[in-house]
Amino acid sequence: MTPRPLLLAAVLLGLAVVPFPQPLASASCAAPYLKLNERPVLERGATATVEGRAFVDGCRDSMSCSEGLGCDSCEYDDPPPKPLTDVVLRLVQGDRKWRLDVADAGTADDNQQGHVTWTFKLPADAKPGPAKLAADHAHPVQIRVR
Repeated sequence: MTPRPLLLAAVLLGLAVVPFPQPLASASCAAPYLKLNERPVLERGATATVEGRAFVDGCRDSMSCSEGLGCDSCEYDDPPPKPLTDVVLRLVQGDRKWRLDVADAGTADDNQQGHVTWTFKLPADAKPGPAKLAADHAHPVQIRVR
């Protein structure tokens, strides 16, 4: 074989082995989360309010669009998200758990789609120190009990 076909074969083999770059995937819908101050501190026996966002079932992150002469339209392919109901907020400290409050997420009708607000009295028997607030469907958040 002459050098040209060998070079061509090497280039083709290299292209077949090298991974083809793929665009990064991105998600457009947030998972449920608690909205707290940077360093949340809750007082034992005191009343507190905690807010949550994105507490919905479903996500409208895909859309199909049709284009025509002078006529464009886009529609969601996914069903509308449904607000979650009976979302429980708990205080977790070591092996102990306290059920603080239960609330329903807001709806699109009240412009509070997926927003949850819990108002509760922090248990007086919680120990001062680190703890977590845990809501159904969301990652727990570190807090400090005082």
